[in-house]
Formats: sequence, C-alpha cells, structure tokens
Amino acid sequence: MRRHQAPKPMRRCIACRVSKPQDELIRFTFDGSKVKADCGKPSDGRGFYLCGNAECLESAIKRKAFNRICRQNMDPEEIRNVIGQALDNFQGGTDAKKS
Repeated sequence: MRRHQAPKPMRRCIACRVSKPQDELIRFTFDGSKVKADCGKPSDGRGFYLCGNAECLESAIKRKAFNRICRQNMDPEEIRNVIGQALDNFQGGTDAKKS
C-alpha cells in the first residue's frame, strides 16, 4: 500500500509573485549589510526567493522589492551584480544580466 507523500514546500518569487516549489527558486539572504545567494546550506539573515530568470530580477529592481524586503535603500547595480551572478550559475552559465 502506498503512503501519502508530503507536498513540496512552496515559496513565492518576490518579483512575479508566483508560488513555485522551493527547489525551482533561488534563495537569497540579507544579513543587515549585503545580499548573498544561499548556495545549498542555510545562511543567516532574512531570506527571500527569486525565479531563475533576468526578467524577474529586473522586475524586482523596478518595483523596489529588495528595498522592502531588506528594509533599507539598496543600490540597484550592487543587486544586479550579486543576484545576476547567482542567476548565471543557476542557469548553467547563460547570461542572465541585462546590459
């Protein structure tokens, strides 16, 4: 007899606000001073999730989602560099940043 399997944890992208399984999104943390990618192991700080595409990154910057989540004004170029690099790694080396 088959047992009921627990559903995958769902998380919401801060840009497009679509809920997806946690393993389909990239987790980032803000530790009070900088944003960094959470690469598999839990990091300290406030966590948030983003889809693995450049459109969601640009939408989040445009909507100032990072400012709301981190509760302070964030430099858009710094965010693009840190998160764009993580998106590149997530997508297997494809260029996720917009010039």
